[in-house]
Amino acid sequence: MGRKNRDEYIAGEFDKAAGSYDKSRLVKSFQRRTQALVIDRMRLEKGMNVLDLGCGTGLGSIDIATRLEGTGKVIGLDLSRKMVDRARQNLSRFPYSNVEFSVGSATSLDYHDYFHYVISTNAFHHFENKELIFSRIWSSLRNDGTFMVQDICDDYLLMRIVDLAGKVGEKAHVGSATSGQLRRMLLKAGFADIEVERIRLNWFWSIMIGKGTKRSDYI
Repeated sequence: MGRKNRDEYIAGEFDKAAGSYDKSRLVKSFQRRTQALVIDRMRLEKGMNVLDLGCGTGLGSIDIATRLEGTGKVIGLDLSRKMVDRARQNLSRFPYSNVEFSVGSATSLDYHDYFHYVISTNAFHHFENKELIFSRIWSSLRNDGTFMVQDICDDYLLMRIVDLAGKVGEKAHVGSATSGQLRRMLLKAGFADIEVERIRLNWFWSIMIGKGTKRSDYI
């Protein structure tokens, strides 16, 4: 399946889910929790610009805007038009004019030296060309900007089974990675000060949070 067709397939799958997405048990018990773990690790300051890749219904982006107290710029990007529509509806309940949601692919990022942070939560396993995406993220960050990516961690047997089941049963699922593989991807893309944290949420779910800093003097 070509990239364009895969992007269209992923968008279609999430278009179908958008209406009830925020009410699903997986979102409430897992995805919102993991979003919070990433955001809690960000050193947010007023005036920062943040990109949320695979923003879904925008709740994580809105959490970030709340911490920035309406300053800076928060951009949420997602392949699904209906997810973006839902994100805009969620945003309408808040007084933030510095948040925008757009339909688009991570492979087509064309920002340069703009963001203080780029984050991606629970979307990494949908990225087909991870190497290209990481490179575009690096370019979109300001010097000393930070990329944070969270997903399930294939270091653990149960997560490898979840990953394999996704690859077999869901065309939108490309694949997760081990913590070592994620570290090497960040290094290859030019990031410095790389950290990959493994977290056991419970007996079943295990995730990793990868972090890398753009330093133009590093490569």
